[in-house]
Amino acid sequence: MIRIIRNSALPLLILIAAFGIAATLSPGAQQQPPLPEGYVVPGPVTARGLAPRMKGEQLPTTASRTFEVMFGPGDEIMSGLTEFAEKNHITSGYISGIGGLATATLGWGDPQKGGVKTIPVEQKCELASFLGNISMERGKVYVHAHAVVSFPDGSTKGGHLIDAHANPFVEIYIVTTDSPGTAGSGR
Repeated sequence: MIRIIRNSALPLLILIAAFGIAATLSPGAQQQPPLPEGYVVPGPVTARGLAPRMKGEQLPTTASRTFEVMFGPGDEIMSGLTEFAEKNHITSGYISGIGGLATATLGWGDPQKGGVKTIPVEQKCELASFLGNISMERGKVYVHAHAVVSFPDGSTKGGHLIDAHANPFVEIYIVTTDSPGTAGSGR
């Protein structure tokens, strides 16, 4: 007979620990072999206090809308997104997407030269990751996106997405964040 003492969790913790030890020692319990050098078991991040300059704030959204934008074979992604944002009066938002590309031009930002070094992609590839934002810069819609493209051998290239042509399609999601706190930020 198990007797639980009120106002004390100690007996319950002892019981739970006993069951845990019994399960570990049972003949059917499987032990995880040690990982090879350079490997880790993913899990929740437990470290705290390592980002002392981090800042965050909830943005006051006045109108949040979500769009699915599909591009067909040959469509140019960046000009299409800019045109779509203009037509739908999107001045602030974030974008993500995936798909396939015929060609692309990526870029690597070089602040010392004040520009972006182009990285041409002249072959069919997968748009494995596409993330960015829409903002206003000097009174005009500005679509700023980064992409990672992958090739048949599993290799990848990434950077700013300067231009890209869909093949067979690209699917982009836009979530607007139009608000006084983000419109015109030009980020």
